[in-house]
Amino acid sequence: MVDYLEDVNDQTIADLDGLCLTGRNFSHCRFESCDFSQLCFDGILDSCTFKDCNLSLTSFGDAMLQGVSFEGSKLVGVDFTRCNTLGLGLCFSGCLLRSCNFNFMDIQKTSFKECEIIETDFIGSNLAGSNFTGTSFSSVSFNNTNLSKAKFLGAQGYAINPLNNNIRNATFSLPEAISLLDCMGIKLV
Repeated sequence: MVDYLEDVNDQTIADLDGLCLTGRNFSHCRFESCDFSQLCFDGILDSCTFKDCNLSLTSFGDAMLQGVSFEGSKLVGVDFTRCNTLGLGLCFSGCLLRSCNFNFMDIQKTSFKECEIIETDFIGSNLAGSNFTGTSFSSVSFNNTNLSKAKFLGAQGYAINPLNNNIRNATFSLPEAISLLDCMGIKLV
């Protein structure tokens, strides 16, 4: 059982009833099937996992997210730019990310494996070495983004202009990689 007055360590939490999140620190916790929609985290999340959670319009204002994993979760309207960048570490697997903001963030080597990313912005971000394997994109903005050494194996629907994004040594799969030529007006027949 979670102590509702102290910081929370090494717990699996499946019910948020009565749990105050404001100013709380969570370490090595697992949140399962929790609804965080429109709630606010402003403490420290260290080595925590969100499994099958709803994080729609969740606020991470000034929160420290260190080694935080999202698995099979729904993240809608989350502005990650408001997080404290000290030690920031994120991992997404099988998640829906819709209308999220990662603009101008240094989130190198972040994993977005098997995700569905819709109407989300990565403008000016450093995503060097990130992994987008098996991810589906729709209306996602990459502009002045560092995607060097990123992996897009099996990814679909991305619109990346190689003239204004760094894609040096990035890995793409055919036939989807042909979309990299769209911005140049090249027609393949």
